[in-house]
Amino acid sequence: MSEISKVYSQYHDSLQIAHEDHEERLRAYSSSLLEEWSLYLKDFVFCFGDLFANQIKRHGIRRIAEDFFGTTDVPFVAIDGSCLCQAGTDFTSFYGGAYGSRGMVSLSGAEGKLRYMRWEFSRDVSVVAFIPVPPEFASAIVEEDEGAEGPKVFSDQELALVSSLHTKVMQLAEVYLAYTLVRGSTVESPRLVLMDNSISGMLANTSFSPWHMSLDQGDFHGITLTKADLQVGLAHPLIRELGVPTAKNFQPHFRLIAEAHWRGSRRLSKSDMPDVPMEVFRNGARFLSKDMQAGEYREIEGIFQFNFDPRESWERSLRVFDIVCQTLFRDKDPLGMTYNLQSGGRAYFTPRDIQYIIGVGLRGLIEECWRRRILLVGVVKDSNSRFFHRNYLGSVLVKRGVDPVRHLTIQLTDRMILELLGQLVEDLRSPWASLEFDGCFMTIHPEREQGSGNWILKGYDHPRLGETTRPERMFLRSLAQFLLRPDRRVASHVIFLDRLAHPGWDDVDCTPIVIQTKKFGEIRPLFYNGSKGPSRLQQLSMYLLTVLVRNHFPEALGYPDPLHKADWGAKSMRGRVTGLLESSQMAERSRPLSRTFRSIREGLRR
Repeated sequence: MSEISKVYSQYHDSLQIAHEDHEERLRAYSSSLLEEWSLYLKDFVFCFGDLFANQIKRHGIRRIAEDFFGTTDVPFVAIDGSCLCQAGTDFTSFYGGAYGSRGMVSLSGAEGKLRYMRWEFSRDVSVVAFIPVPPEFASAIVEEDEGAEGPKVFSDQELALVSSLHTKVMQLAEVYLAYTLVRGSTVESPRLVLMDNSISGMLANTSFSPWHMSLDQGDFHGITLTKADLQVGLAHPLIRELGVPTAKNFQPHFRLIAEAHWRGSRRLSKSDMPDVPMEVFRNGARFLSKDMQAGEYREIEGIFQFNFDPRESWERSLRVFDIVCQTLFRDKDPLGMTYNLQSGGRAYFTPRDIQYIIGVGLRGLIEECWRRRILLVGVVKDSNSRFFHRNYLGSVLVKRGVDPVRHLTIQLTDRMILELLGQLVEDLRSPWASLEFDGCFMTIHPEREQGSGNWILKGYDHPRLGETTRPERMFLRSLAQFLLRPDRRVASHVIFLDRLAHPGWDDVDCTPIVIQTKKFGEIRPLFYNGSKGPSRLQQLSMYLLTVLVRNHFPEALGYPDPLHKADWGAKSMRGRVTGLLESSQMAERSRPLSRTFRSIREGLRR
C-alpha cells in the first residue's frame, strides 16, 4: 500500500470511528431526554399546531392582533445583510449592506386565517456602503485585543482575513435600515420587523466599557460626545413599565440614568426611589461622580445631581448615529468611515467605534418599537448555543431544589436537543416550540459553589468585572420547528427566535419568580411554564411566522419566506459588488505607489 493510500485509509477509519462514537452518545442522550420529558421538559414545550387547527382559537389570536396592533392588516419587513472584504495591492476594500423585503399579512378573513401578500419588488429597500481603507490606517480595521502584550503584525492578505470591520458595517446597515423604516410615517411603517440575527446577542456585543473608544474626541457636524454621554447611551433602552434597566448590583449607574430620564430631573434623591436598594443607589452615584465626572454625589444626604441632562445626551447620541449612517449609506461619502477630530484632522472609525454606534441605533430601534407597539423578532438559522437546556432549565431545577447534575450531563446544543425531541416525541405536531425564556439566561446559569458544594445561580465570570449578566425583562428567546411530517421523514431545522418583550403584555402573562444571586442581588425575570402556557404575544408571533414559512425552497425549509427573499437580495448585491471590488484592483495597478513616490521625490527636488 502506498503512503497516500495509507493516509486515505487512516482518514476513513477516523471518520467512521467518530460517527459511531457520536451516534452512541446520541442514543444515550435520547434515553435521558425521554426521561426528562416525562418529568419536567414537557412543561416548557408547546405544540402550536394543535392550537392553530382550532377555529375558535384562531379567532382568539385575531383578537390578540387587533388589541396589540389596532388593526387586522399587519405590514412587515424582513431584513438581511451581506458583506465582503478584499485586500488589494495597496488598499483594503470593504462592502457592507442590508436588504429589506416588505409585505403585508392580513387577518381580515372570516375564519381568522392569514393571507400573505407580496409587495412589488420596486418597493423593497436597501442600503449599501463601500469603504476603501488606505494602508497607513490598516490598524484601525482590526479588533483591539486588550490583553495582548503588543501590537499584532499582519500581511496584507492576513489583514483582510482577520478584519471584522466589514461585518460591523453590515450589522450597522441592518440596524439603520430597520430604524429608518420603523421611524417612517405611520402608513408605511412596518408593525412586524424580522431580522436575520440574534437581537439580544447583538445588543450584548455592543455593551462594553467606552474607555477604549475615541468617539469622545470627534466632532460630528458640531455635535460632540463625552465619556459620560457614551455611558448614557449604554444605559438605554429604557422603559419604566417593565422596570428596564432593573435595579441590581451590576451596572447600577444605568438605573440612576434611567430614573433621571423618567423623572425629567437632574436631581435624584434616594428617599424618592424606594424601589432602588441603597447599595445600588450608592454604587451607581459613586461611579457617575468619581469615574465619569457626570455630577456631584452628596452621600450623607443621599442626593446625586447630574451636571447635564441625560435626555439631551441620548438625543445627541441618536443624532450622531443618524449622521454617521446618512454619510455612509445614503450619501456614499468616500470619507464616510472617518470623522473630524475636535483638535483638527480626521480619524478612522475602529471596529469598536462602529460597534458602539450599532448599539446606539439598536437601542433607538427598541425604544421606537415599544413606543409604536411593533413586534421585533430576530430569527437565527444556526447556533451552537446552550442557553435553553443548560442555563435556563438548569436554573429552573436549582430554583426547585432539584440536583441538576444528571441534567447537565447532556452535552448537546439546544438545536440538536429539540430536533432530537421532534423525532422522539410522537405527540409533537408542527409548528411547535419551547416556551419563551428571559434573555438574562444567556448568562445566568447553575454552578456548584466552591467550598460548600451547593448549587447556586450566577452570571458568567469576567477577568475584570468578576461576574457579568445580561439585562432581564427585555428579550424573550425560544426555539421553534415549523416543519415536521407525521412520519418524521421530512423535518426542518429548529430555528432560534429572539423577541422584544412588551409592557402590559409579557409582564402580565408571566409567572412571578425571584432569583437570588450573591453578586447581583435579586433578579426578577419574565418566566413562563406549563401552568399558564405561552404568552399572548408568543401565540401571535408564532401564528404570523407560521404563515410566512412557506416551505417553497428546499434550502429554506422551516424558515420565513420573506427572510429568504431578503437573503437573496443581500447576496445579489454582494455578487455585483464582488466584481466591482475586483475591478478596483485595476485602478490600483494603474496608479502604483512607486509612481506616487516618484512624483513626490521630483516635487521635492524642484
